Amino acid sequence: MKNLLITGATGDIAREISKQVQDYRLILLSRDVSSLTDISEHLYQVDLSDETAVNATCQHISEQFGAIDVLINNAGYGYFKPFLSDHTDDMRRMFDINVLATMHITRAFLPDMIAQNSGQIINIASIASYMATAKTTTYAATKFAVRGFSNALRQEVADANIKVLVVNTGPVLTKFHAANPEYLEKVGKNAVTATFVAKKIVHHLESNKRELNLPWQLNLARIFSMNFPSLADKITRRFFNLK
Repeated sequence: MKNLLITGATGDIAREISKQVQDYRLILLSRDVSSLTDISEHLYQVDLSDETAVNATCQHISEQFGAIDVLINNAGYGYFKPFLSDHTDDMRRMFDINVLATMHITRAFLPDMIAQNSGQIINIASIASYMATAKTTTYAATKFAVRGFSNALRQEVADANIKVLVVNTGPVLTKFHAANPEYLEKVGKNAVTATFVAKKIVHHLESNKRELNLPWQLNLARIFSMNFPSLADKITRRFFNLK
């Protein structure tokens, strides 16, 4: 049986993936696994900001199950805050979880993928990695980093038949935005469900797809912003700074 590992497994998207995926041994990592016992028996509690603990956990998993066939780096979080009111400790922790943990875990499992000449790494980024908006400076910076890391890694592992998929979502109806209902009301129909995102990811398990940009409306906005960046900045300031 192939191994599929998900970090940040208590997140809404991760839980939906866990429900939808079939024919894989499901290995779940989270800070608190108590709510995951009904989903999988292979649960690992670890603080992803603790590199030593992460390395030890990944080594144990590799020794127990062998190579990870699909790695989904889902762990991450964000907040809306003006840059001048952001604190260095908060910024550093977000980079630890959103970026460095993704890199540490990938590095831990990558040698076995290379040895078996197959595998897939799925990194959850954000449309914010293309279209950053006000009050998301630290979050957008981390997601730019995730996308950049993914694109560079894809080049390095191509000859080992390892695929790298980046998932960029706009607003998703999850706990991430639940604390800010006014924002969800503003983005309205552009918000998608965790079930929808999970279905798209599961559909592309072990595929050659390099990037998913969801939903289609924001993907069109992303393409527009890449081709007309100055105009896109003006439009974003007027219509998308809803936080």
